[in-house]
Amino acid sequence: MKGKHILFLASWYPSRVEPYNGDFIQRHARAAALVNRISVVYAVKDPELKTDFEIAKNEGKVSEIIIYYRDAKFKFFNFFKRLKALNMGLKQLDEFDIVHLNVCYPAGVFALYLKFLKKKKYVLTEHWTGLTAEKFRNYSFYKRFLIQRILKNAEYFLPVSNNLGKNLLRIVPDKPLEVIPNVVDTDRFQPENIKKPNQKIRFLHLSMLLDKHKNISGMLNVAKRLAEAGYDFEFHIGGNGPSDWINEFIKVHHLEEKVKTFGALKHEEVPQKMAESDCFVLFSNFENQPCVQIESYAAGVPFIGSDVGGISEFMPSDFGILVAKGNEDELFDAMTEVIDGRRFKTKEALHEYAVNHFSPKVIAQQLDEIYQKVLENEEN
Repeated sequence: MKGKHILFLASWYPSRVEPYNGDFIQRHARAAALVNRISVVYAVKDPELKTDFEIAKNEGKVSEIIIYYRDAKFKFFNFFKRLKALNMGLKQLDEFDIVHLNVCYPAGVFALYLKFLKKKKYVLTEHWTGLTAEKFRNYSFYKRFLIQRILKNAEYFLPVSNNLGKNLLRIVPDKPLEVIPNVVDTDRFQPENIKKPNQKIRFLHLSMLLDKHKNISGMLNVAKRLAEAGYDFEFHIGGNGPSDWINEFIKVHHLEEKVKTFGALKHEEVPQKMAESDCFVLFSNFENQPCVQIESYAAGVPFIGSDVGGISEFMPSDFGILVAKGNEDELFDAMTEVIDGRRFKTKEALHEYAVNHFSPKVIAQQLDEIYQKVLENEEN
């Protein structure tokens, strides 16, 4: 039996409603389970549900309790239905030692209840770009008040990047903080020497394909410029989002030989897709600490990324190229450097960095040290 029992309380988590929502939180839970016993409780609204509530359990290395609730006739009451659902999930658990809150809002309201009524302390891992100063100030007074109370009562801030940590401390200063990044399965993501059907440099982009977030249109514009300039390359773009408009852009600009699209990949298919590429491209308008960046490293693939959020914090020298947000000229230049043969660190060096900083074993140890500190402080 593992030492401590940790309640992973999540604002986002994969479910039948949104299978990929918060999958990085699930990866943290699975990593933490290498050292401690982890139980996840998550509540999500299911538009197809015929009853008021339904509890689904998944018992594995991590015990997952997902409570689905039906949409209320008056939207305001969904807030209370979510809290009731979380309490139903709580009743499925035996005694636990500490709460690990993942994304402060809305699940943090329940963390406050557990702290003040059940005397359970909580730590907070944060991923949410909604906590930047410009976004936070535009929330309603009610939402800002709740977020401030949630942050103020956490024992530790555990943001996935220092950039996000600074945003947390702007809202609630003087809180103990340690950056604990996202996890990559470094056993599955391995450097491989895969023989491609041609010798063209292959770029890869994999995401939810949300243009406002990932700036897909900017990457397509650069691919068009590269093609018009006569460069020989392939750019594979795909993921879980809609791609009809991408295919239309390809057709209109006759890019069929240069830009290839693909659909949603299963988790076990991603390492192969990474390993088949020469360089990953992420031209996002905002990020925190994207999982694709560290997956790219683990697969031994250099990375072009826009300088937003915490991307630069995890970009050692010669691991890739940083470009300014939205600057298509800089992205064009970076991609031409790769096509022209720029040298990066070896595949083995990229993978070793991922193992030392983002592997499940490393993250599990970092989390356990925080849990232990909180519990020791409780005893003193």
